[in-house]
Amino acid sequence: MEPMRLEEMAVRVGVLITHSADGRDNERVIIQEECKTVDYSGEKDTRISFSFDTVVTQENAQQRLFPELLQPIAGLMSTGCHRNVLVGGGSRSGKETILGSQGIAQQLVTGLFSEMTKGSDGEWFSTVSFIQFFPDDSAVDLLNSERRSLKPTAHLILGILVDGLCEIVIETAEEALGLYEKGRETLRINGGNLHSRCSSVFSVKIERSLHSDGAHDRQYCRSSLRLFDLAGGARKGDLNGVSPLVKVLELVESGATPGNRLLPLLLKDSLAGGCNTVLLYCIQPQGLVDEETPHALALAQRVRGLVTHVAPGHCGKWSPQAAARELREQIQDLRTKMVTQAECEEGDTRRLEELIRALQGVKDQDWEKRRQQSKELKEKIKQYPVRCAVVRMPSHTTDQQGGTERRTHLQEQLREEMEAHLREGKVSVEDSQRRLARIQQLREGLREEEHRLTETDRESDQSKHGINQGESGTAQLSEIEVEYTKALDRRKRLMEEHHTLIQEELAKMERDLGIEKADGLEGELFRLGRERQVLVFQMEALRREKLEAETDLEAQHLRHVQRFRSVREESLQVFRVFRQVFEEQGEVVEGRYRTLLLEAIQDAVYLSAQNQQLQTDNKELRRALAELKDALSVRGDPQEGAAVPLSRRQ
Repeated sequence: MEPMRLEEMAVRVGVLITHSADGRDNERVIIQEECKTVDYSGEKDTRISFSFDTVVTQENAQQRLFPELLQPIAGLMSTGCHRNVLVGGGSRSGKETILGSQGIAQQLVTGLFSEMTKGSDGEWFSTVSFIQFFPDDSAVDLLNSERRSLKPTAHLILGILVDGLCEIVIETAEEALGLYEKGRETLRINGGNLHSRCSSVFSVKIERSLHSDGAHDRQYCRSSLRLFDLAGGARKGDLNGVSPLVKVLELVESGATPGNRLLPLLLKDSLAGGCNTVLLYCIQPQGLVDEETPHALALAQRVRGLVTHVAPGHCGKWSPQAAARELREQIQDLRTKMVTQAECEEGDTRRLEELIRALQGVKDQDWEKRRQQSKELKEKIKQYPVRCAVVRMPSHTTDQQGGTERRTHLQEQLREEMEAHLREGKVSVEDSQRRLARIQQLREGLREEEHRLTETDRESDQSKHGINQGESGTAQLSEIEVEYTKALDRRKRLMEEHHTLIQEELAKMERDLGIEKADGLEGELFRLGRERQVLVFQMEALRREKLEAETDLEAQHLRHVQRFRSVREESLQVFRVFRQVFEEQGEVVEGRYRTLLLEAIQDAVYLSAQNQQLQTDNKELRRALAELKDALSVRGDPQEGAAVPLSRRQ
């Protein structure tokens, strides 16, 4: 078999520039859409030019992005190639609008299904999946409420597979877009306050049956489209976290492996594997203090220099029957080799395990089996919103941890900026304005973060207390009702048993009196004796019923006492929580006033230093003015001019 010829394909990159509302960024960023370049003016009037495949603005993004950058992807899906669309940018860069319901997702999916239904002459099978990635690289399946762990595996034939990921079978573009919107809503719920720092990947996989031309094994053509939403900034010191694209670029350039981390593995496969990849980076320049824009432009240009390797004519084509037969032959040969050897080598055992897992993966690609799994999953999705509310509770801890880290980072940056500002002293007006704007921005960010953390802690405490109180109260009430019902049934059964026994004794007494038929005193004594036995039996039954009722009453009294104590403790706990919240609010207000006082002191120190500097400058100016007057007077009087140097030398 001759080696497969690989064709190099460059990663296409487009840039979306979203201008700020005040328009202060227009002076730094110059867009030349016809030349497809962006010029950025940095400090000291240095201008850097960046070239891309497409440069658009927010006004013409919808009209130009899909025809120029994305439409070729949908057109090549029928050939069996794998396509990736990476969308990066900060939270305010316009990325959410591009990825919204009327953005590029709708255009890609609609164009994909239009090409498939128009150009396909055989059966086809399509599935979708949606994965969310948290800042710590943990992954969650957005279309499955069971929250199974996701683990990437490298298949010998199918490439990268994700164990535990559910794929839902779809037939129309509307179904795919509906699942896309449901997944994005679930992502916002799961992420909580960190949803803007969470990345995601939405995948559409399509298999199309090919004409066999009399061959025994049926051929299929596999295609896929993956839409990445990459959160974070292009700068490593960004407050919202660094984009995973930066980390993966370092791995690609250094040749390192991402290990078992799913998102870096998928991104590296997109940028250096056998795929056709497009990057759309959204940028919003920030005006005076803008550290993100130059890093974002440089990052996008670095990606534009990457090259993937695709095998034309062979991409995506495979036969499940032939693949399974080949794997079985390899397994049989390896087993024969291991049996004939005296000792099994560790490499052979690992290879056998890998082949068996690959064979199982090929079997799992059966269309009917996947349809059945998808049908069961769709039934579970109907109850998905209810389960999402339950899963949402643990996210408070993650939000608090991320918020605490961000607050600490902001405090460190503010302290460093203040120290640098006081240490530098006299600087130019532009540098001073830039420094003060940066300090003010950090102060506002710190205030917002402290306010958000306070609100999050308060909501968490109230929700936890309310849930615990509701659960304990419901449990105690249900337990009391159950015990009361059991006692009532027990006494009722006891009364019925006693009534039955008394009726039997009365019937027996009537029979005995009928048999004896004694007259006179003897008959009267016999009748009284039998009645006495029945009365004693009735008294014993009543005594037992009374004892049982007293026992139940005492137990009920104890339960009510315990319930009363529990309610009292819960009420006291509620008052304690209210008191704690009140004290915390007081501490927060006091902290704000202390912070305000500290800022006022810092401003006073700064103004005092500036005042001293101005006084020193004023003295120097006066001294220079006096010297200038002396020089002018020397020129006017020659004798004084000759005497002045002598006096200066003395």
